[in-house]
Amino acid sequence: MSGDRLDALGRETGAFVRFVLLWFGLDSAVAPVRTVVRVATGSRPEFWLVPVVAAVVTTAVYWSVDRLSWRLVGRAWALSIVVSVLSVVGFALVSLDDGSGLVAAATVGSWWAFSVAVGLGLTSPAVWRAFRDRLLLRPRS
Repeated sequence: MSGDRLDALGRETGAFVRFVLLWFGLDSAVAPVRTVVRVATGSRPEFWLVPVVAAVVTTAVYWSVDRLSWRLVGRAWALSIVVSVLSVVGFALVSLDDGSGLVAAATVGSWWAFSVAVGLGLTSPAVWRAFRDRLLLRPRS
């Protein structure tokens, strides 16, 4: 094999590994969709629901960016950690026994959307830059 073919093979392998790690990273971020579907429909969703939703989200992210970077994969994993922690807190605070199925599903779905928004805010470089510029670095008088 020539050097060009090995370089291309290495790049493609790296892109595939980043895609798979992004998929597994986003799996935890979309895992609360099982609870939303369970509460909304009253039945247990299929086992493949979360991996399929994670694959759809990963494919959308893959096609929306020019190149998958390791930083993006790290941000996806950080987002998943934030969503997981906030989901556990939300499920501890919200009782799913009260109210109808649609109200409980709306409550759980809203908390999940809030968790994703907080996670995106915490992992966004633009938010961190604004936080650093406005709050951490004070101009000298």
